[in-house]
Amino acid sequence: MYQFYLLAQAEQGNPDAFWVLAEDYLPVIFNKIWLLSGSTGETKEIMSQGLLTAWSRIRTMAKRGAFQNFLSRSMMEAACAHLKKQKAPPQPVSHDEEMIKEAGDLVRKVLQLDRLERWLVVMRYLENFTLREIAAILGKREEQVLEALTRILSTLEVAD
Repeated sequence: MYQFYLLAQAEQGNPDAFWVLAEDYLPVIFNKIWLLSGSTGETKEIMSQGLLTAWSRIRTMAKRGAFQNFLSRSMMEAACAHLKKQKAPPQPVSHDEEMIKEAGDLVRKVLQLDRLERWLVVMRYLENFTLREIAAILGKREEQVLEALTRILSTLEVAD
């Protein structure tokens, strides 16, 4: 009930209500975007852009849609736009070895993927985007997205 009140306040232009709503979801979203970017600074930049996008579109949010989904999709769209803007491929990011060891084998394998491959994995398996949605964002056909995901998954299974 309280969330409906905050959402109504945010839709009327109350930034404090928007922030209270967003605060609960930011840590999970931060982790997903960090997995995409591999850099804390870049993740903060993407999060800032995503919050601005979500704030500017709060009035257009579908009433039946959950705020968490709305905010998460706004952040992922900001991450996609950020990654598309980059001209040169990123330099390999050095990650804290202890953190990687604790995170487990799968995270290590995912971090070895290139940025677009990481983005595909996060969007499909963490954000539950459909193949059609991913294809529309990338300007590709669904079959191409499926082939890429199949190749990525086989890489993750075979990698040491």
